[in-house]
Amino acid sequence: MTEHKATDASKKVKTIAAVIYLLVLVFLVGGSYLNQQSQAQATATDKAVAQQ
Repeated sequence: MTEHKATDASKKVKTIAAVIYLLVLVFLVGGSYLNQQSQAQATATDKAVAQQ
């Protein structure tokens, strides 16, 4: 019985760790993507201003 509880607790900890890992990964990848898009937009704006 205690082994079953230990297994359940272990699964719960692993699941929580996996969810936290995925959230951090999404935050990093999303932030990188948004930063890249922001830089591309700034570069396009700079070029348009320079041509005027």
